[in-house]
Amino acid sequence: MSICAPEPFGSKFLKGGYSYWPLWWYGQKSKLPDMSGHGVTLYPSGAYFDGQGYYFDGSDDYMLDSYGRKIIGDPTKGSWSSVYLTDGEVPAEGNVMGAGTEIWLNTSEASPKITGKIVLHHKYCPNLKRFGVVANQLSSVNISDIKTLEGFWCYRGTVSTINVSKLPSLVIISLHTNYIANIDISGSPLIDYFNSRSNSMDQDAVDKVLCDINSFGTSSSGMIYAYIAVYDNTAPSAAGIACKNELVSRGWTVTTD
Repeated sequence: MSICAPEPFGSKFLKGGYSYWPLWWYGQKSKLPDMSGHGVTLYPSGAYFDGQGYYFDGSDDYMLDSYGRKIIGDPTKGSWSSVYLTDGEVPAEGNVMGAGTEIWLNTSEASPKITGKIVLHHKYCPNLKRFGVVANQLSSVNISDIKTLEGFWCYRGTVSTINVSKLPSLVIISLHTNYIANIDISGSPLIDYFNSRSNSMDQDAVDKVLCDINSFGTSSSGMIYAYIAVYDNTAPSAAGIACKNELVSRGWTVTTD
């Protein structure tokens, strides 16, 4: 799956002179009903068609599938014109495209799950700041191209490979309860909340996270969380413990094995 990428069928749908990318949900062939700005109905709830996409207010707008699952969750904010999350029916790949700042995909923890790989491309979601894809069955996620990203939630899943490198704006990252072995956050000096508990990190990987965050020199002063959780992996070495102790001395809460 390629997220924040152009979908090949968009030019076939025209609405009021605009290219119209209908929103689909995972495992369903038919497009969502055309809201055309009519506001709240059964589904989508609150989100409305604004001419080029569906607009979400970031608090209580969401999209349901025919089983009542929130395929697009209610923290979603801004205009999203293409959301394809299929299981190989039509089209073959899932993708997301839009000008919104936040999107949460299939976070209902109900089947069908999003499977495969996700790659985020900045040019197709240039304003994205927060991205959530929770409790799904992904194997790999790459968000390294989204330099605007401030928050990323991808927990309670099956991810084994993650690329979150070189994200200078990243503040919150929650990846707990997956199968991730290595996480490179060396390019994210604004990290305030980091949770990778219950993964597959060995001692070197745990040490690297602790010492990378320690090297940023940040303290709890002015931070909201100042929180790190890397337990249920492998216990840190003496070097990792030294980094942990320095963080704690600056007001961080750090939990390890």
